[in-house]
Amino acid sequence: MAEKNDGGDKTEKPTPKRLSDARKKGDVPKSKDLTSTAVLGVWLLLGAMTAGFAFDRLGGLFDEVFAVMDRPFAEAWPIAGAAAGKAFVLLTAITFAPVAIFGMLAEFGQVGPVFTFEKMSPKMSHMNPGEGLKRMFSLDNLFEVAKSLAKTLLLGVFTWIVVALSFDQLMALPAGEADGALSAYGGLTFKLLAGTVVLFVFVSLLDLAYQRHSFTKKMQMSRRDIRQEMKDSEGDPHVKAHRRQLHQEWAQQNAAQAARDASVLVVNPTHIACALAYDPAEHAAPVLLGKGEGPIAQTMREAAEEAGVPIIRNVELARALRDKAAIDDIVPQDLFAAVAEVILWARRLKDEQTRAASEEPPEGPPPGPTFPPLP
Repeated sequence: MAEKNDGGDKTEKPTPKRLSDARKKGDVPKSKDLTSTAVLGVWLLLGAMTAGFAFDRLGGLFDEVFAVMDRPFAEAWPIAGAAAGKAFVLLTAITFAPVAIFGMLAEFGQVGPVFTFEKMSPKMSHMNPGEGLKRMFSLDNLFEVAKSLAKTLLLGVFTWIVVALSFDQLMALPAGEADGALSAYGGLTFKLLAGTVVLFVFVSLLDLAYQRHSFTKKMQMSRRDIRQEMKDSEGDPHVKAHRRQLHQEWAQQNAAQAARDASVLVVNPTHIACALAYDPAEHAAPVLLGKGEGPIAQTMREAAEEAGVPIIRNVELARALRDKAAIDDIVPQDLFAAVAEVILWARRLKDEQTRAASEEPPEGPPPGPTFPPLP
């Protein structure tokens, strides 16, 4: 069982790479019902806001048509056609164009920018009857059927309730005036449409929650999948080479700066370099600012020479600092004596250089101390 859980069971959350790959293929969690409901709501709102203008424009169109009906057909139809075309373009611009734009915004709000032709490309699996049956009876399709039945049932119940509550008023309309009947039917229509939008919004939000849950479930990975993904990513020679280059540049930059800020650089003489600093105002004991081997040690030597930091060769101390001391930490207590001698030598050398700059050039720097073997 442990082997199975460690291998094939997809119980782990999808990695960012898996989600990114799915997004490139157009696989994103979205609710079509939410988009269609938003479009329906905006269309009804625009219809209510522009209904008066639309009726006036249509009335003007009929007036223009009736005004040319007594003319010959060859003379009348261009005028009537132009008037009808203008009315069509105008009404489309104020109703359908905003609805189309809002529909695209609703899609964008759910999934963000996604542009791919993957979903439009033909797939051989779609021509397989067996695969078609699997898709037909899949959990997602069963959910779509249940959702459609629920919407139909809720809409039917809501319509029955609204009509039942308005039944007495509707029965009294034939005996009333035409304006009253028109107002009553308009109010009933508004209630039905507004209630339909509210019901569809409720169903759409449930659908969006299900789609996201289903997508996350579908994207889950097994531990074996995650290990394979990491292996594939790290195994790319270009990725590994780039990572090594970045790490080397970062290490060299930090090590070089540590060498410039050091009080003394202890070397081995070329394979190891350790930058030591001591400032009584900041630390109670000497601190290891940085250390490096090979090319990094060479970089530290060059940086120290450029900054005028004293460099001393002490093989045993350099190795001990490399093995025992941590960067940006106080040196181990058993190295205090040796480190103190090195820092005192560096300080004396600095003092000698300062005096030499104001007097005469010295014959040479004082020789570095000879240290006994470390305990």
